[in-house]
Order: sequence, then C-alpha cells, then structure tokens
Amino acid sequence: MYKSILLAADGSENSERAAQEALNFIDEHTIVTILTVVDVEESKTDVLHGQQGVSLTQEREKKLHFIKRLFVEHNVNHEVKIAHGIPTDKVVEISNSGQYQAIILGTRGLNSLQEMVLGSVSHKVAKRSQIPVIIVK
Repeated sequence: MYKSILLAADGSENSERAAQEALNFIDEHTIVTILTVVDVEESKTDVLHGQQGVSLTQEREKKLHFIKRLFVEHNVNHEVKIAHGIPTDKVVEISNSGQYQAIILGTRGLNSLQEMVLGSVSHKVAKRSQIPVIIVK
C-alpha cells in the first residue's frame, strides 16, 4: 500500500473512476492529495468574464464533490490542492516533488489519431513522471 498518492482530477467521469480505483491502493495510513490544475488560458478567460477568485475556487472544488464524498465515505485521509499552470507540466512537476509515491489519473480514451496529434495528459505524465503512474480507463 502506498502512503502518499497524488490523484490528478478535473471532476470528469474519468477522474471519478480514477478516484474509485485509488481505493484499491490505500490503507488507513495513506494520504491522498486530490490535485486539480487550472489551465492558464482558462484562468484568463474567467478573469475576463468577471468571475471572482473565491467563487472560482468554490466552483472548482464543487467539481470534485463526488471524489471528496467518496473519500469521506471510505475514511480516506485526503486533501485538495488547486494549482495553476499547464495541466501536464504542473501534474509532472508536483508528482516529481518527492512528496508522493504514486500518481493516479484517468484517461479520456483518445483514439490513435487524436493521441498522435494532440497527445494526452496521461500519456505525457506517464513518460515524464519519476514515480509509478496508474492510468485508469
């Protein structure tokens, strides 16, 4: 069992499945950090449309409601971390900080062409992370 897990989550069904899978890798001593990354471009758009910082933070945490509720129901020690930046880069940076033993994240299931052209966050994280990466489909 891991003692410290980074769960990259955006509130999507994919990240909810990753959270459910995380339950298989923890015990009562594990701390799970739920990381959501606010894309720099998304932040600029929010500011231009007049949304305030406090309401934005509440909105982002609301997207993680399912995961937080799941962890409370299963008595999982957890914390929420909101970071700003390019999602792939920020997830890799935080995962490589030395604070975590593994990272768990969901995948959108891009087809071969989409992945070749766009790449995927999960694929890029798996290539660049220095810790074990668990990708949940």
